[in-house]
Amino acid sequence: MPGKLASLPRAFARAAGLYVVLLLFWAPVAWWLGTVVVRAEAAQTVADVAARRAERLRLLGGAFADRWQGFKAQPEIAADAPAIRRALLTPTSANVGEADRFLAMLCERSMCDAIWVLAPDGKIVLASDVGEPDSLLGRSLAGHDFFAETLKGHGGRFFGYGTHTGKPGFYFSAPILNSGHIAGVAVAKIRIETLDALFVDPALMVTDQFGVIVMGRDHALLWHTLPGAGIDKADRAVRASRYGALPLKPLPLEPVDSPLLPDGLFLRAGSSVPQLFLSQGDAGFDQLTLHMLVPLPELSRLATRQWLYFTLIGGSGALALALVIVLATYLRHVRRLGRQLARANRKLQRQADSDFLTGCANRRKFERVLGAELGRGHRYGNALTVAIIDIDFFKRINDSYGHPVGDAGLVYLVKTVAAAIRDDDLLGRIGGEEFALMLPQTDAHGAEPLLQRLRTRFEQGGFEADGQTIGFTVSIGYASAVAGDDIESLLKRADEALYAAKQGGRNRVCFGEPGPAAAQPSA
Repeated sequence: MPGKLASLPRAFARAAGLYVVLLLFWAPVAWWLGTVVVRAEAAQTVADVAARRAERLRLLGGAFADRWQGFKAQPEIAADAPAIRRALLTPTSANVGEADRFLAMLCERSMCDAIWVLAPDGKIVLASDVGEPDSLLGRSLAGHDFFAETLKGHGGRFFGYGTHTGKPGFYFSAPILNSGHIAGVAVAKIRIETLDALFVDPALMVTDQFGVIVMGRDHALLWHTLPGAGIDKADRAVRASRYGALPLKPLPLEPVDSPLLPDGLFLRAGSSVPQLFLSQGDAGFDQLTLHMLVPLPELSRLATRQWLYFTLIGGSGALALALVIVLATYLRHVRRLGRQLARANRKLQRQADSDFLTGCANRRKFERVLGAELGRGHRYGNALTVAIIDIDFFKRINDSYGHPVGDAGLVYLVKTVAAAIRDDDLLGRIGGEEFALMLPQTDAHGAEPLLQRLRTRFEQGGFEADGQTIGFTVSIGYASAVAGDDIESLLKRADEALYAAKQGGRNRVCFGEPGPAAAQPSA
């Protein structure tokens, strides 16, 4: 057993080697799991931010649409004002002054930068900024697209650069009708910097129908184009009238390529902070689209979180793996020791139940098995016969050839009998040269032929020892169990039958009758 216990350190050494190999496989799995967890957290963060920002974009879009419609209404209000009509039809100083004051009041209330009334030739004849140094009164705006369209009766919204001021803005126009004829054009202009003040969120920006960013608090993004913008296909003249000489550059956004981040995020040039890009169009925006470019600084530290999760997952898995391997190694060793102990116990049991010389059952085992079989026979009415076999003149063999030869003779007897009996039969050594044979499920008539064959085989056979063949005969007494028999009574009758065989001249088989009757030889 000490040698077996000494194998325990070797078992754990092998387990340690297995542990190292499994760790090499576990490390990339733990890294992948950490990546999955971080990506899931990042996706949830993006979804939460996107939901909040989309709602805010919707609310801001609604407010912007209301203000936008207000801007569009100003030239219509001016076109319908009686003061404007009187000044156009009867341009006296009083009428013109009244009209200019009305336009100034309308401009102040609406947050427009200027409101003008143009004659059919495109010349500004009425203005809200009369008297100001940069007033365009008397200038012509006939070259603007909005003027030509409005003369056709299509008032609306137009974006472009001021031909005189050079400042970009939106022009809202409406025709002034008199008896079905266009008597003039009312125009309201709102500069880009004025509209920028409407955006309280620095992430908000607006693109026109060509995908050019025309409004936003972040002026660094103005006049950049979104990917796939239609301005690349626009006519050069249209481009010049709308944007002047401004160089329109693509928005410096690149899709994020990271296993830790979900799809749909972007990076601005020179920044490592992921950006969320949201858009919202509305019919009330007149082909304008609101966008939000939302920085997500909390996602710029995902690599650190990935290492943290890798450490937690990898460490937990490594610890669990170590515990499993140690436990498995220990249990395996315990099972092996258990099997060894069971084998040792079986060996000890065999040694305790076996004759040390011949290997057959000893007297203790024979009587134990005989008792059990006898009880079974009484309970179920099964036949049972017991025979006692004794070597004739065994002392002469020991005296003539020595005890080793005598021992060989005993072994020869056991092998000869074992070869002739069934697996359920039992042969046991109950004395020096005396053996008992138990024959379950066998009555006296069934046992007698077997015992006669055994007697004849010994009579005619022999065993080799010291280069010569040595033979001997046996005497056999047997008895069959009857009601009320116990081990002692059954063996006693068989022993009495053996005695009768000895007295009858040996080399005989005798049966022990139950009761007081004497045993009679059967051969």
